[in-house]
This record gives sequence, C-alpha cells and structure tokens, in this order.
Amino acid sequence: MEETPSSARHSPRQDRSTQRVELILDTTAALIDEVGYGSITPTLIARRATMSGPAIYRYFDDLDAIVVALAKRNLERYLERSQLLLEAAADWQEAIAGSVAAYSEFYRDEPGFRWLRLGDPIAGNLLSASEGNKTLLARQVCELFVTRYEVDSRPDLLEHVEVMVEIADALIARAFESDPDGDRFFLDECTRVMVSYLGEYLAQPIP
Repeated sequence: MEETPSSARHSPRQDRSTQRVELILDTTAALIDEVGYGSITPTLIARRATMSGPAIYRYFDDLDAIVVALAKRNLERYLERSQLLLEAAADWQEAIAGSVAAYSEFYRDEPGFRWLRLGDPIAGNLLSASEGNKTLLARQVCELFVTRYEVDSRPDLLEHVEVMVEIADALIARAFESDPDGDRFFLDECTRVMVSYLGEYLAQPIP
C-alpha cells in the first residue's frame, strides 16, 4: 500500500540534516556565550562543530540566517514552556510569577539566550508575518487569562499585557547584568510590578 505523507517516516538523510541543523544552532548559542556575537563567523561555527565550511552553507545562507533560526528556536521553546506554566497556575497572579521564573530559567540555562532572547528586534517577526514576537507571546497570555482565569476580555487587554511583557524583558535583563543567577531583588520586583500593574488595570470598570 502506498504510504501517505502524514504516515511517511523521515528518511535517514532527513534525520541527519535535522541533527546537523541542531548542532549548528547549539554550537552558535554556545559560542555567543563564550566569545560574543561580534566574534562569531560561519567558519568558527563549522570548526567548533567539526564540520566543513561548505557544509554550513548547505543549511544556512549566512550568519544572519543562523541567528534567525536560533532566535526562532528560543521563541518556540519559551512559548511551549510558558504555556505549560500558565496552564498549571491557580490564578493569573501565580501565572505571572511562573512566567518570570520561566524567563529567568532560560537566562540561566539556555545558551545564547541572554544576548538573543526572543529575537526582538534582531530577528524580526519569527512565527507570524503580521505580529512581533513579544506581541505573539502577549496574545497567548491574553487567551489563557481569559479562558482559564476568567479575566474579562477587554478591547485593550492585549496592549496592557504587552506592557507587562516589556516590563518583564527589561527587569529580568537587568537582574542578570551582574549576577549569573539573577539578582533576586529585581526578579521579585518584576513580579510585583507586573501583578500590581495588571491588578490596577483589571480593577477599572470595563469601558
């Protein structure tokens, strides 16, 4: 019987290609932490990954293309992680605390994340042609707040959650400027400010 596209297995060649792409991204992320983005070249990535220079160009046109792919992977991983935390939280306040904790975990554990983060503004819109990466994250948060925590759906809810995302990005970045584990004061203040900001907004009458 002829195999349908949905049931077809990846060929060994496809699997090897996927593994090589992941190796290139992992290597690039590690090098960003070690030598800084400005010192990275495709040749250096190839040498560290024990690949030939031309092999890199089989998968990526240039260094910018590698960085975009790495930023996209960061965004996808964080969206997946934050989705799980938001769904497990008992209320929206706990969800905010969990999101801050998850973002902090990525700073600590995800190579290259401190520099690249979710790709804004370096890599542009990664998963949506019409929305920025942070707006995409904010929209996911809004949907869960409304469906799971019974937060009233308001015309400007998305904009207020976007402000929260910007607050989190700035304060968490500050927390890791001089402390590799994240300055506890700034992380705690990040959660407090976000909860206070959204609570004040939600307490206002719906226009």
